Amino acid sequence: MDSDAERTLLAVLRDREATTVTTLAETLDAHPITIDRRCYELQRDGYIRQPSKGVYAITDAGEDRLETHVNEG
Repeated sequence: MDSDAERTLLAVLRDREATTVTTLAETLDAHPITIDRRCYELQRDGYIRQPSKGVYAITDAGEDRLETHVNEG
């Protein structure tokens, strides 16, 4: 995943807390399957978690990752 997409997705999750794939897709103007794949990658890397099916939330590691992106830009 490119860093801009990662940063945007993490920022939305930080601002909205636990959010559905559908809401993320609508917010980011992307297909839900694309968002689900991106979320899977971020979850695999420990930046987000899935508290329930189809719902994602940012982790402390994700907050740190987002802060790293902000400092890089």
